[in-house]
Amino acid sequence: MRAPVYRNLDSRSTFLGLVFPTEWMAVLGAGWLGTALGAPNIGAAAGLAIYLVIRIAGYGRPEGHLQHWVAWRLRQRVAAGRLTAAARAPLPRFPFGPYDWRDESSRGGRS
Repeated sequence: MRAPVYRNLDSRSTFLGLVFPTEWMAVLGAGWLGTALGAPNIGAAAGLAIYLVIRIAGYGRPEGHLQHWVAWRLRQRVAAGRLTAAARAPLPRFPFGPYDWRDESSRGGRS
């Protein structure tokens, strides 16, 4: 049913092309920081630069790409590149059998 009052829960609430409030927090935060430091013109320029970078980086990408990319990079940094649960496990490796396909061949895995 297509009623004019129907609003999908997955729809984006955007303002000037940026998702509100997550992407706008970076833009408004730069302006606020510049004003708090006594340089409102520098804060406005930084906010404009952040706005342009976010718009250019998100051009042609699916919805939520920037948020997912940032979360992916943070998880990589926190987990030191080991993103699977098996790779993050603190257990010792079993030395008496072949390793799975994901391991390097220098450690006894399949070639």
